[in-house]
Amino acid sequence: MNIKQMLEKLNYESLSPIQEAVIDKFYEPKHFVGLAPTGTGKTHAYLFPILENIKRNPNEVEAIILLPTNELVLQVEQMLVNTDGEVSYKAYYGSMDMDREAKRLGNSHPNIVITTPSKLIDLVIHKNALNIKHTKYFILDEADMMFDEDFMNLIDPVLTNQKIDKFLLFSASMTKQMEPFISKYFGNYTFIDTTKDTVLNIDQYLLKVRDNRLESLNDVMKRINPYLGLIFVSKNEDIKTVYEYLHDKGYNVISFQSALGVKQRKRILEDIHNLKYQYVVSSDLLARGIDFKASHIIHYDLPYKLEFFLHRSGRTGRMGDSGEVYTLYDEFDQNKVDKLKNKGVEFVTVTLTPDGFKKPKKKSKTYDKKIANAIKKIGRPKKVTPGYKKKHAAKVKAAIKKIKKGRYRDADLRKSRQSKGE
Repeated sequence: MNIKQMLEKLNYESLSPIQEAVIDKFYEPKHFVGLAPTGTGKTHAYLFPILENIKRNPNEVEAIILLPTNELVLQVEQMLVNTDGEVSYKAYYGSMDMDREAKRLGNSHPNIVITTPSKLIDLVIHKNALNIKHTKYFILDEADMMFDEDFMNLIDPVLTNQKIDKFLLFSASMTKQMEPFISKYFGNYTFIDTTKDTVLNIDQYLLKVRDNRLESLNDVMKRINPYLGLIFVSKNEDIKTVYEYLHDKGYNVISFQSALGVKQRKRILEDIHNLKYQYVVSSDLLARGIDFKASHIIHYDLPYKLEFFLHRSGRTGRMGDSGEVYTLYDEFDQNKVDKLKNKGVEFVTVTLTPDGFKKPKKKSKTYDKKIANAIKKIGRPKKVTPGYKKKHAAKVKAAIKKIKKGRYRDADLRKSRQSKGE
């Protein structure tokens, strides 16, 4: 199946910037690092060219897709099936009997393996069951979640003496933890950053907490009506408190966190996708990669690591949709809010009204006809000479200054006349 056929199967009308870039550069004999905001189609960016290019030889693992969480393994598995249901693949995740899976690998190997680092290490190193000598493509998705101090030490034995034709690393951001791995395995690589090319249609609202944060959360929820709203809570011990409070208030809500078993989390994810619940109270486990079409995000509190604020907010406004994000904060959060503003987050501070929110009016610049005419008279030279832009800007600045100076002089004159009683 070629990429055109896959696009038709998925009813894709166009490609996102990261998808276009990866497909365009895929055939270059280099490894690949791609940065793109969450919700812009990074998974299909590598699935399309890989599914088109693997040889599909029986009993050969040609591609390995490495992901940081079991939920992402299950999601990519489903996306793979939806894109190409005929390819030979196997997904390995948390609750599986790995001894039984290792025995099955003795009979046959899939063309594509989707798994977490711990499962890959178990199958390749500990059980010596997964043969990856034919692997051409090694993909690390949501890489900034995966790399920690132990990752290099754990993954090195897997990749030792392996000739990987193409490493592909995808992430929403570049971190220092990735640098040793990239330096060791990538060499001269293609780097594509589409984070500035993608403008997410998200409105960011700030709401100051009253005496009680739970009541402030309820204040927000009474004024919105999402088809799916995600409420992010930083402390695991607070998730139960928030969930029970909202449940008692009569909201259609479910909680989601790592303390739940893998099968239970899988069932809840299916229910969320089917819009069984209007609200989900979650830890940062749902902040990355999971493909929800959420209309509203509520930060019950701010995350410990500020980069997770963007990951949380990125659960809405995905693939061209619009979204609303509400952040509850108090005086102890002001430092974090200021840091987020410095990172480019454009907050709008709102206050409560009986039926909604009061937003500050945007100040509009009045059109100054006199200044506009003065600039128009300056004109532009018919023949462009070196430094003409600088000279033109200087003339414009002087013209504006002259008009404003005249206004100040006239104003002073009026004041003088008034003081004299004229």
